[in-house]
Amino acid sequence: MKEQKHLGPLDGLRGLMAYWVLFGHVSHSTGMESVPVLRSAHYAVDGFMLLSGFLMTWHYVLRAPKEPWTSWRTWSAFYIRRYFRISPLYYLLLIPSFAMLGLYAYWAQASSAILSVANTLAPVVPVDLSNVLSHLSYAFGLLPRFHASLPLPDWSISLEMQFYLVFPFLMLFVLRFGWVAFSAMATAIWLAANSSALGYAHMFSQPSPLPMSLLWFVIGMVWAGTFIANQKPQLRWILLGCLLAVISRDPHDIILVFVFAWILFAQKRILLGGLADAARRVLSCRAAKFMADASYSVYLTHLLILRPIAYFLLTKTQLSTTGQWAIALVITTVCSYGAAIALRPIEKWGIDIGRQLSRKVVAGLSAPHEDRTAGSLVQPAPQETVA
Repeated sequence: MKEQKHLGPLDGLRGLMAYWVLFGHVSHSTGMESVPVLRSAHYAVDGFMLLSGFLMTWHYVLRAPKEPWTSWRTWSAFYIRRYFRISPLYYLLLIPSFAMLGLYAYWAQASSAILSVANTLAPVVPVDLSNVLSHLSYAFGLLPRFHASLPLPDWSISLEMQFYLVFPFLMLFVLRFGWVAFSAMATAIWLAANSSALGYAHMFSQPSPLPMSLLWFVIGMVWAGTFIANQKPQLRWILLGCLLAVISRDPHDIILVFVFAWILFAQKRILLGGLADAARRVLSCRAAKFMADASYSVYLTHLLILRPIAYFLLTKTQLSTTGQWAIALVITTVCSYGAAIALRPIEKWGIDIGRQLSRKVVAGLSAPHEDRTAGSLVQPAPQETVA
């Protein structure tokens, strides 16, 4: 499977996961119970983490000949690219989130009371310096008080930034010990973080600390790193990623990971391989690319749009649950993707700045011998997968 053919479906999956989050939040906010799995947006976020692990590893390994992993310049370039990809739009949306925090909290609490469901927004905390700084630094995901305190689903943004921070260290671990040892280490960390004996997980309503969500990133990393190393997918590494999902013991997450594996790796010669190839073509089409490009903005903005709509429908109309759900879904979808188009220049500006700055950093890489630091992953010996 060639690089471009493989990355196209990943973009399509990213767009679908973003819409799943929107769909799930609309269903939850209007009390629509007839879509029990799709209304659970956290499964889509798990899929996002898998895709993030895959894409970060994919690009990191492909850049290894020019950006060796042991160089501080490589790390700096990576951090710069990721910071400017995430921050401009996020910082912009922090303004209405802080400015209207009390109003959004009222809408969420009133809607939850009508529906007799748990309010997903944490109790309102003061908009003080510690609150603002924790969000500007992305450290809020590690703090129980702040990790889910805004009307944005930004706990996963902090989670992503934590992953970016440790990602170069994780790849160096892989380089030294291999993918099996890395998978075992990461799984042990995930199990410990989610253990009821430690009581750590009970402090957070969302799995925003990286140890609590590490498993899903690792599955994507294993698939991407071993795929590139061997130039084609190998069954044992695909199964390793699926085995890691089985460890979660959540049937929906397990099915999601198996479906991802089928879409990404199934070939025509195996059962339903032709259907998987057709799915990859659909996920690589122009509409899927648009959804992928809009996914970050849609993910961040949709709750800002949805909460007042859901509150109005629940308190000011006598529509059925299905009617409220349908209206909220249509309006939130149209407005979220419209906002994504309007906000796209801000995202592109951040991406361009990150690329320009990272190129200046990478331009200092001139030592030829450093190209061998990741060679065992990019061009392994024939008898080895990675060494």
